[in-house]
Amino acid sequence: MASRIRFAIPILGRLIIINARKLFLLIPLAVGLMACSAETVKTSSNLGEKTPNMAVSKVDYKKKSEIIDRIKSPESVLSILIQKLESEWPTLFTVKTEEDLLQRYSFITWHIHPEAKQRLQNNLSTLHPEYQEYIKLLKEGVLPAKKYTVTNISIDKYSSESITVTAQYELLLQNGQIKNMKVSMEGNTNFEKFNQRFNTSEGELLPNPATKEEENSRDFIFSVLTTDEVRKLTLEELSTLFEH
Repeated sequence: MASRIRFAIPILGRLIIINARKLFLLIPLAVGLMACSAETVKTSSNLGEKTPNMAVSKVDYKKKSEIIDRIKSPESVLSILIQKLESEWPTLFTVKTEEDLLQRYSFITWHIHPEAKQRLQNNLSTLHPEYQEYIKLLKEGVLPAKKYTVTNISIDKYSSESITVTAQYELLLQNGQIKNMKVSMEGNTNFEKFNQRFNTSEGELLPNPATKEEENSRDFIFSVLTTDEVRKLTLEELSTLFEH
């Protein structure tokens, strides 16, 4: 997360900034949407002429999402969780000041820009229990640790909807004692809802959906943006997926 490439795309009538890790499926998605935006035609049985089919049907985003759920691979979310807990999270145990802890935590949880950092600070007491624990240990002189060891990484839950990973750490404290720490983290495979600790929004935040249909539409969009399994669909399923 040292650098984040961002792209502006229109979603639900709003210009939203999407970073590079969400963009890998946008090209085939855009191609599919453009292909399916062509006017539907039907052939007359007696004249053989093609006439526009003007029937308008309500888009069933729930059905689309069910197709995505069937093929979605949660590997990307799993890799993010493991990478965070194995390589980045334990560095919080060795920072020396409260300011450094906040800066490091902001970086790990993708709160990079000033407005994102402000949102983080506003929610530290409610959405970030581990941070509160580490601040307390820092004030008590238990932290910083001399060094840390990742002793175990386990996958506690694995499904198309969410994954839970737990990491266990062994800390060598300044006084020579050993302290064990554990962190469990759940990741939703719908990246918009990935995890409350992490900032998955860039630029302007999306407003809360006003209707159930809008909520289904948004869930569908974000589920498509986080799966690479679309190639497994049949032509009929692709047609259903990209009709609009």
